[in-house]
Amino acid sequence: MEQDLQAMSDSDGADDSELTNDIVTVSRLQVALRSRAKRLQTKLSDIALRANTATAEGLFELLQETASTLLENADFWTHVLAGSQTVDSREQAEALFNQYSIQERSKFSAETLTNVNGVVSQKAPVAPPSSEQPAYIVVTLLLGTADDAPLFNEIYSTSLLRDVLEDITLLRSRFLLVFELLWTPQDVTDSLTEADLASDYADLVPIA
Repeated sequence: MEQDLQAMSDSDGADDSELTNDIVTVSRLQVALRSRAKRLQTKLSDIALRANTATAEGLFELLQETASTLLENADFWTHVLAGSQTVDSREQAEALFNQYSIQERSKFSAETLTNVNGVVSQKAPVAPPSSEQPAYIVVTLLLGTADDAPLFNEIYSTSLLRDVLEDITLLRSRFLLVFELLWTPQDVTDSLTEADLASDYADLVPIA
């Protein structure tokens, strides 16, 4: 669920210095939740399908709804990975954002729902081959903003994660240049195993 960084930035005519300079902050926030949060996958799918990702307003609404949904599921949080980096050009920002996106998508066994620039694509889920008891769902937020400083530092507790998500819901809409929402598995009948989390998301920090 995303839109082109350059196109988004050009659409805002505001004259604030942070909006007119080339400095961009690229942020990644990744949250693992217990698989008992089954309604989360359905809610994220509904949000993604409704979102008008072809407009800045629709993308910002998607971001706010995603952060709010994660806050509503705080009881299921288990791990987090947070990083926010400021770069000096939009070209650097786009390269870093795409690097994160490709890196995260490569971990997917299947991507059954996408909504890019307002074009929705859905595929039938494939039944997971593993008989191991499923345990986790991982949600990833990738943001590019016009802020001249990082949005947050590393996160090591549920209280810090709650603060960051609440701050995200309060972001200034015109500062959002690009946003991509990823979650895995997308199929409500599937979840990640302990082994999946350990191998594909080894950098996540336990918070519960």
